[in-house]
Amino acid sequence: MSRMPISEQEMSQMQALMAKVVRGPQKDVFKLSQPFKSSPTAPFNDRFTVTVSFCTGTVTWTLLLNAFDPQCPPDLVLDVGNEESIHRKDLISLDTWTTKDDTALLRVLAEALDLYRVTQVKKALDFSSGPPQFELLS
Repeated sequence: MSRMPISEQEMSQMQALMAKVVRGPQKDVFKLSQPFKSSPTAPFNDRFTVTVSFCTGTVTWTLLLNAFDPQCPPDLVLDVGNEESIHRKDLISLDTWTTKDDTALLRVLAEALDLYRVTQVKKALDFSSGPPQFELLS
């Protein structure tokens, strides 16, 4: 089965999506790095490491785009131990995904971060494993 090449318009829309993350208002929150192609025939890099500023550190996710059908919403692979923090059904921005909106990727990442934050707060307030322990940093 041969794949239809993506159009120039789709290519420029994908570039605009990436530019909004890299140069947009939340460029200090989300960093895209380690771009590569999922296939030698992919028309653009469609795999990225997303480093997310969170609390006093960072978390690392993997962003999976579809280079052959950019209208498909992306997938996010969370860091080890946090795979259950975000469920696809909770990411409403994936339901409205379109490459015609240059903020679509930024909205997906921001919504994922919000859901991740809620999960982490719930974990911090869960005392079922004993009393909380704190580490003081100076």
